[in-house]
Amino acid sequence: MSGFEAPIKDRLRDVGDEPTLARMWTRIQAGRPHASSPRRRRFPAMVLATAATFAGIALLIGYLGRDRGPLMLSGGHPVVSTVAPAGGTLLMMSDGSRIELAPGARFEPVESSSSLFVGVVAGGTAAFDVRPGGPRRWQIECGLATVEVVGTRFSCERTPDHLRVAVARGAVLVRGERIPDRARRLTAGQSLEVADAPAAPAVAPPIAPAWHTEPARAGAAAVPAGGWRELARRGRHQEAFASLPAGGIAPETKRLGIADLFALADVARLSGHPADAVAPLERIETEFSDDAQAPLAAFALGRLELDTLGRPERAAAAFRRALKLGIPHSLREDVRARLVEAYVGAGNHTAAVSAAHAYVREFPGGRYADRIKTLTHGQ
Repeated sequence: MSGFEAPIKDRLRDVGDEPTLARMWTRIQAGRPHASSPRRRRFPAMVLATAATFAGIALLIGYLGRDRGPLMLSGGHPVVSTVAPAGGTLLMMSDGSRIELAPGARFEPVESSSSLFVGVVAGGTAAFDVRPGGPRRWQIECGLATVEVVGTRFSCERTPDHLRVAVARGAVLVRGERIPDRARRLTAGQSLEVADAPAAPAVAPPIAPAWHTEPARAGAAAVPAGGWRELARRGRHQEAFASLPAGGIAPETKRLGIADLFALADVARLSGHPADAVAPLERIETEFSDDAQAPLAAFALGRLELDTLGRPERAAAAFRRALKLGIPHSLREDVRARLVEAYVGAGNHTAAVSAAHAYVREFPGGRYADRIKTLTHGQ
């Protein structure tokens, strides 16, 4: 999990622009000796080779030192749950990639690191322009299928019983139980449509109002129309947390739908109140257990409990629920690996070994095999 998704040589191909190279070459030529001595003829070549070596080292250091953390928005804010307004919205990412959401489309980030970015198109149409050769592998969950990509432009149009994936540039791999042979490679100009049998009608949860108005407090900044949701969309999570209605997280958690619950969890987590993010995620996985996003909420909760709150026993329980609820196949390996880590952190050696065996059975030669072997060594 080093983050090197493309050979380093591919990163060093664009050493500089043509004018810069021309100026370098002119300076080298100007200093070339006119004598015909073999030793002097070799001198410019040595200078050029040395300069190229130092340029390569400088570029390599620059590459290794940048973009090593989680993927962010271009302004430096974290990627959060987003519901596109009537005019649609554009998310510019820190690595130069773009996500275009059509009006009403819902996008949920799930996992972000220096080597992987996972998100969910929860509804509507989203177009992704992923920078080719970037350091991260992208996985986009679209309900009926998973789209895996490193660098391309594609769109995902999702309804409750239908999915259309279309590729404009590059290539993607579409995986899912409803895909012939469970996997299909699409290249530029190709598309794939996946249908599902209509689901039985479900009772819709109460729809939260689009905005609320809080009484102004003396000295407090004005809350924009849209309340905490709008502040969260702008990345102002501390202000969003402070602008929650009386009672804070608890009353909001009891009445919101899935998209807002994910957003509420982000507000709590990113404002420095990670323990308050637990309740919204738990409600998603318990009261909306039939929804495709329930296992994603359980996975997010497990990572929160393990990585931030330091409660490995509760993390293990959340990871088990993610597996039981049917986490998408593209995330199962991550969940099984984190389950081993949680058991080790909890000191439950027997469960850790059992979970490690389950990982190996399902993912022989998996990308976390060495780490799991290290974690359970001697147990």
